[in-house]
Amino acid sequence: MKALLCIIVIILWGLWAFLFKLGADEIGIKKAIFYAYLAGIIFSFAIISYLFPKKLEINKGVLLIILATVVGFSGTIIWYFILQKYKASIIVSFTALYPVVTVLLSILILKEKLSLPNAIGIILAIIAGILLSI
Repeated sequence: MKALLCIIVIILWGLWAFLFKLGADEIGIKKAIFYAYLAGIIFSFAIISYLFPKKLEINKGVLLIILATVVGFSGTIIWYFILQKYKASIIVSFTALYPVVTVLLSILILKEKLSLPNAIGIILAIIAGILLSI
C-alpha cells in the first residue's frame, strides 16, 4: 500500500510539472503563476473549511509549519521561473534531488541512521544530479 501511494504521488507530481510547463509556455510565466496560485487558493479554502480547528494556536510546531510553507513557496516560485527558461526534462529531474537535503538534515540534526543501500542510493542520486547539470 505504501509503495502504491508513493507511486500515485510521483505520477501526480510528474503530471503537475509537465502540465505547468505546457501551460506556462502557452500563456507566459507571470500569468501561469497567477492562475496556479488562484487555483491553489480555491483548493486551499476547501481544505481549510474541512480541517479548520476549533481553536487556533501558536506554538513551535505551528511556527515550523508556517516557516516550511514560506520556504516551500519560495522554492516553488524560483522553480517556476527556471522551468520557463530551461528544459523541463533537466530542471524537473535535477530539482527532484531535494530529498537529499532532507536526508542530510535528518542525519545531522535528528540523528537518523541510513542503511547501506539507502546511502548508496543517495550517492547515486547526487551523481545523477551532477551529470544532469553538465
